[in-house]
Amino acid sequence: MEPERLALFALITTDPFLKEYFEPVLFEKLPPPSRPTEKPYLNELDKCQIYVLLLDREYGPLEGKCSATHHEYNLARKKDMPSLAMIKGRHDAGREPRTRAFIDQIKANKFTYKRFVDRIDLKKEVSAWLAQVLKEERDIVPTAGVAESGQETIEAASLFEALQQDEVTLRDLDIEASRSLFACLRGASAKSLPITKLAPIFRVRGLVWRNGESGDLYPTAGGVVFLGHDPAMRFPQCQVLADAYRDIKVTSKPFAQRKYSGPIPRLIEDLLTFVHDHTAHPTRVVGINNVELHEYPRKSVREALVNAFAHRDYEDMARKIRLEVFRDRLVISSPGYPPKPLTLAKLKSGRYESCRRNPVIAECMAALDLMEQRGTGFERMRAAMRDHGLDDHKLDQRDGYFKVILPGPDGNFDRLRTPVDAKVLVAPSIEAQLNERQKRIMVQVQQEGKVTSGWCRDTFGVTYNTAYRDLSDLVERDLLVQRGKGRATRYEINTDGK
Repeated sequence: MEPERLALFALITTDPFLKEYFEPVLFEKLPPPSRPTEKPYLNELDKCQIYVLLLDREYGPLEGKCSATHHEYNLARKKDMPSLAMIKGRHDAGREPRTRAFIDQIKANKFTYKRFVDRIDLKKEVSAWLAQVLKEERDIVPTAGVAESGQETIEAASLFEALQQDEVTLRDLDIEASRSLFACLRGASAKSLPITKLAPIFRVRGLVWRNGESGDLYPTAGGVVFLGHDPAMRFPQCQVLADAYRDIKVTSKPFAQRKYSGPIPRLIEDLLTFVHDHTAHPTRVVGINNVELHEYPRKSVREALVNAFAHRDYEDMARKIRLEVFRDRLVISSPGYPPKPLTLAKLKSGRYESCRRNPVIAECMAALDLMEQRGTGFERMRAAMRDHGLDDHKLDQRDGYFKVILPGPDGNFDRLRTPVDAKVLVAPSIEAQLNERQKRIMVQVQQEGKVTSGWCRDTFGVTYNTAYRDLSDLVERDLLVQRGKGRATRYEINTDGK
């Protein structure tokens, strides 16, 4: 019942209320004991305060007189722990005889049990029971908004992420993306670790599953989508289409067109690069610096892309994420309308609780600091657009897509604001140490790409030695670099400066 156990683990680690009070323990997640121990799983259960038992058809191998699960059940009863048995299926036909006897014992002992059919039922029942435990044991209850948000997340969550894939293997996962995620999850470097060493932690995150018969590990659909080297090979809907137009509408001949497939973190960077390469970057003189501006704030574009990947409907096989760059705007279209109870009106108003369709992918993005999972992404997007001197973003939905539209300057670059954190060639502390000639030299070299000693002598009416001192000082400060010899000597910006 690995998918069910991982579903509960994901529930407790992502639910806005439950994750504040509970820490789920999966025995397979724990490191092996330092010394051989009989029934080590009982030692771990003994440290826990709450027990949730899952039962299906099979009883499990005997360890002494009963199975490991039965041993756990006996210990939970002995400790009088708050416990819940979740039994899969509406009836007991087809179960092994020992399993049926186990269920009869649970009923006879008046052990709390519930039945479930699928993972949605399972998560709803366990979520409600855990909330009841908090109320009875600690007198803690969620606020109405938080409780509603948790239930909405369960109802909205897609089953796509948990689909077990055996057509792809761990070798189909991108090793660099996997190592980066592992490092963020474990807080440790993973530079030389093979994928087999990374997989166990991905398993408890819902990215990998274990085949019960062979014991081999395989990516889940969520693992393929988030870390796959080429997810579109397995799921064609995961290919991303990017187009750039010189017009304000779609034309038959975009001037740039690309198709992307890869791990989600890399896709986001690839699409940011596409936007950078196919939008304008005017310069503005600030003091003695030429500052490069961007047509769109990178923060807003990133937020829109993260939203598209985290909340798209991956079960929609007919549509793909689309990025369209027009002359006057940028449009990111994500398959699927907002999951209930979110609506376009609520998203536009900003009055809504976060609700995730793909909690496994959302959790991985949060681990990489790509999103905060607090429903504040659109507000950050709006703030970045305003700080950049542009109009607020717009939201729309049509033709099966949810659309985020970023209005651009449409050629009016004077409206763009210089970012407070803009990268400058000459820091204010260094500028204060330059004489007026050197400041003019730095403006000239940024505008023309080079400057010569002759230009300095003619412009300032100074001697060769004075021009040489000014230029040599700028070279020593790592602002300029000398190129050529003799009369061909020129000075250019030092792009490799300290």
